[in-house]
Amino acid sequence: MYFIEKLLRQPAWIVVVEGLGLVGLIGWIDHVTGSEWSCFAPYAVPIVLVTWKAGRRLGFMMAALCALTYWAADRLDNPYQTQTGFLLAVFVWWFYFSVLVVAVGALKGKSKSDQLRIQAHEYSQSLELQILNASEAEQQRIGLDLHDNLGPHLAAISYAATFLANDLRRGGLPEAAQADKINAMASDAVILARDLARGIFSLPMEGAGLAIALEDLARTTIGRNKLSVTFHETGNPRITDPQAGLHLYRIAQEAVNNAAKHSGARKITIALDMIDDYFRLTIADDGMGMAPAPNGSRGMGLHTMRYRAQSLGGELKIESRPGAGTIISCQTPNRSCQSTMPSI
Repeated sequence: MYFIEKLLRQPAWIVVVEGLGLVGLIGWIDHVTGSEWSCFAPYAVPIVLVTWKAGRRLGFMMAALCALTYWAADRLDNPYQTQTGFLLAVFVWWFYFSVLVVAVGALKGKSKSDQLRIQAHEYSQSLELQILNASEAEQQRIGLDLHDNLGPHLAAISYAATFLANDLRRGGLPEAAQADKINAMASDAVILARDLARGIFSLPMEGAGLAIALEDLARTTIGRNKLSVTFHETGNPRITDPQAGLHLYRIAQEAVNNAAKHSGARKITIALDMIDDYFRLTIADDGMGMAPAPNGSRGMGLHTMRYRAQSLGGELKIESRPGAGTIISCQTPNRSCQSTMPSI
């Protein structure tokens, strides 16, 4: 096999020349051995090599040359009683050689098609990873703007409203109550911006960091949506690769946000379990469930969650029935979370 691969790495013209040499050698052996030995199989070697490397046209020419060589080698010593019978045998050999050319050409075409399919799949995965990287970078930028720009502005508005309310109260003016409301609204906006920034900026994920981040996700979701959101862990799960932990956190974040916004759920449960050599992340809600999507398609969020799970070497499962809630689970092998993950 190595010898054949080495031959096929050569330029096409060299393979053709070597094929011609093989035909001559096989023809000489065929002539020397006479009718006692059949050289049908050896003739296939140059035909296959030339067809694979140089294409069908030269392959058919090589098939015809092999048939002619067989005729020349055995025309004086063959087991056929008549010359017509021998010529018919030569024609049959040529036919078989031509079929071999067609088969090798089809196999080469399939090989190229498979290679192109693999390249397209790898390119698609590369594009998905680039989109994921761009999305993560944009989230980090938005989180930075919330934390460093919007947060301080809202805090300044709150302080200004406080000073205004105090001045209005000292002047005995009733508008002080309105200033207090503005102050309260600005304070709530500061808390909301801070929680949003914390949801976008991921905490350190190694060790117990993922569990801490998921617990914080549950708390902030309660604050924003007035839902019952709980988190629990079993088996003392510990992540050694922060990128793997970030993938799992983003899966949980997308699932929780979908449940809070679209499912009508009153209760959401987040669970992180260590079972033997596997991490299992589960997000369950008691909402209306997910209606079957047209043509089996889902939104970009679910597609991204599946891609994150696959990048961990795991699988994302969705169990949902209308009116019975939804359970989204991601189970990944522990070894994948300890290996080098794609940077996002």
